[in-house]
This record gives sequence, C-alpha cells and structure tokens, in this order.
Amino acid sequence: MLFHDISAFGIPAITLAAGTVAGFLAGRFMNFSSKTITSGVVGIAASTISGRGAFALRDIREGETVERCPALEVADKDVAGELLNYVFYGSDETKRLVAMGNGMLFNHASDPNVAYYRQDGALGAELIIYALKNIRKGEEMFYNYGDDWWETRQS
Repeated sequence: MLFHDISAFGIPAITLAAGTVAGFLAGRFMNFSSKTITSGVVGIAASTISGRGAFALRDIREGETVERCPALEVADKDVAGELLNYVFYGSDETKRLVAMGNGMLFNHASDPNVAYYRQDGALGAELIIYALKNIRKGEEMFYNYGDDWWETRQS
C-alpha cells in the first residue's frame, strides 16, 4: 500500500520538479533572458529616448512594411489610464486601436522614420507600420504621435 501512495503523488511531484529544472536550464542555455525581444525586422530593446524602443534588425527600405500588428478596435470611452498612451486612431473619431505585437513600443520623433495606417484584414483591424525613409540596421524607429497627442497631455 505504501508503494501505491508514493507512486500516486511522488511520481507527479518528481516529474514536475524535473521539468522545472530542465526548463530553467534550457532557458539559461538558450539565453531566453535576452535584453532584446525580436519579431521579423523589429527588435525591442532599451530606447535612446525613453523606456523601451523599436530597433531595425536589418536595413529597411523606404516604403517597406516594418510590421503588421493585429489590433482591437474599441470605443474611445473604453480607453483610460496608462493605456491612453498606447492607442491609435481608429476608423472614426469615436474609435481607438489597441495594437498587438510591437506596435505600441515605437517612440515619438518630430522627424519620424516610420508611419502607420489602419487596414481591415481578414481577421479584423490591423495597424500597418511602414518606413518613411531608408532605415539602417540598429537604428531606433520612431513615428510622430501628432499634435493632438501632445495637446491632451499639457498641464
């Protein structure tokens, strides 16, 4: 009877512990704790301006799509708090886009090197980010947040 009790609880516990150790070691070996997150041609790392920023992982040509971000279109009244800083204009004045992926992590510049537009895809709204000019590998990418963004944040 004692062996039955050990196998019922001991084997799953040993398996869980072994899996946790193996996952930890694999993460260390594969360097999952990298300071850069990558996706396609965009890498996310410490910004030269503020917080996190989006960087080119390779040279990008003017007009090239940098990222296609699936997006949720929500009512403007449903957006509040810190999220206000990370949404985009939607299909009309009462709607906002919440971009998935790296779309939220591009910082502002008055002279941007990327821009975006909203597009309806087969699965819903998408935020398309594209290069306004040639961008060199390693260069941080910026879009212009627009005058409205700044005017609503002045005290």
